This record gives sequence, structure tokens and C-alpha cells, in this order.
Amino acid sequence: MTQILPNRMTLEAKERIELEYWKNSPDERPGANSLGNLYNKLDESRRFLAAHAEHRALFERARVVLELGGGQGWASCLVKRFHPEATVILSDLSTDAVESRDLWERIFGSRIDRAFECRSYEVPLPDASVDLVFTFAAAHHFLAHRRTLLEARRGLRQGGVCLYLYEPSCHATVYGVAVRRVNAIRPDLPEDVLVYHRLGALARSLGFEARLRTDLSPIGRGLGKRLYYALLGAIPPLQSVLPCTRDFIFTKR
Repeated sequence: MTQILPNRMTLEAKERIELEYWKNSPDERPGANSLGNLYNKLDESRRFLAAHAEHRALFERARVVLELGGGQGWASCLVKRFHPEATVILSDLSTDAVESRDLWERIFGSRIDRAFECRSYEVPLPDASVDLVFTFAAAHHFLAHRRTLLEARRGLRQGGVCLYLYEPSCHATVYGVAVRRVNAIRPDLPEDVLVYHRLGALARSLGFEARLRTDLSPIGRGLGKRLYYALLGAIPPLQSVLPCTRDFIFTKR
């Protein structure tokens, strides 16, 4: 399941844009240390802590935790802070992003055990060596979900879990509208929207059990979005059609 954005962007082109972004972004390039980036990441950390609380039992039982598409590693730093006994590994497509992890290690008072550059579908770890793989608001950048899930399954121990957390998702019938909307908001860094029922079917075909959780939390959302998610909570059938953030829980059978 390699999704293609509406402008027919290929995986290779998308990865080039991502690498260029992390290298040259005024706020997030190595050494930038901008207040804007600090503010944004701390705001995102509130959302991550809410997601972590929902899945805390999975993190607590994991001896080895791998983050895919972790960027500068702030979420991995939080995981290490909460679970110091676990081995926490950060990975991202960009070396420039990973190099900035020391800032977040200082802010959150923890040190990631290992960090490296790799694609989500080419992880340099042995087979069956990880208990938990997670992404946070990053999997919609991957595009190559079949290859990513196959790689996650290879690296996970039996019963291990791959979490796609806080991901924009929708039904196939509204995909075109949803993906155009998110890219109108941030056209410099193309983003996808996950078609939840197709991704779940793909994961099951690859040997995972698949569950979905709609994230209705108001944390980090403006007034308009809080009202929108309140509506989704009040009328649950709307969640199956309208775009919303979801957690994808894939357990290796």
C-alpha cells in the first residue's frame, strides 16, 4: 500500500523534500534552537503524553522501544524519561534531524540509548529484537506502508506492537478532500492522510492484529477543532467517515 499524493508525488521525491526540510528549515535545522520550534514541540508533547497515557501498559512492558520517523527525538526522550529501564532507540530519515536530539535530552532530562538515520522500511536492527515500535504524527509522511509494516513485523518479537499514534485519517470516500485540505495548510512539506480501513486491512494481511482508536482529546486543539471533535464524540457514526486523528495498534501474531 504505497499511497501517492494527489500531485502524483513519488516516495523518492517525498523523501528528498523531507531531507531538504530538516537540513535547511529556519526553525528545525541543526543548531537552530529557535523559540518557535521549542514552543511547537512542547505543545506536541502535551498530545504525546495523552497518547502515551492511553497506551502506557504497552510501553511499560517493552524492554526495547524503537521510534520511527522521530525527527529530533523529543518523543523518544519522553519515553526514556518515563521508562528509564527500557532501551529506547530513535530513528529518522534525516541525519540532520537526529543530530538535534541533544537539545531535547537536556530539556527532558533523559538520554536516548541509541539513535541513527534510516528509512522506516530499512531499519538496521536484528530480527525479533524490539518489543514496541511507535510513531507519533509521523506515519502519514511514510507513504510506503506495506514496506514499513513488513519491516516492523521483522523487527518485532512475537506479540510485539507497532503503534501509529495521533495520525490524520479518513474514509476513502473523503480522502481527496482531506488530503487537499492538509496540504493547503502546509504546502512546503507535503503530507498524506491515512485511509484507516485500507491500512487496517493491509496490516492484517501482513500478519498483524489491527485495532483503531479515535483520538477525541481536546488537548492541543484550537476552538474550532475542539468543537469539531466534540461533534464527532456526540455522533460516533461520523467518526467512520469524517477525517479525524486515530491511533493504529498493530500486534504481531
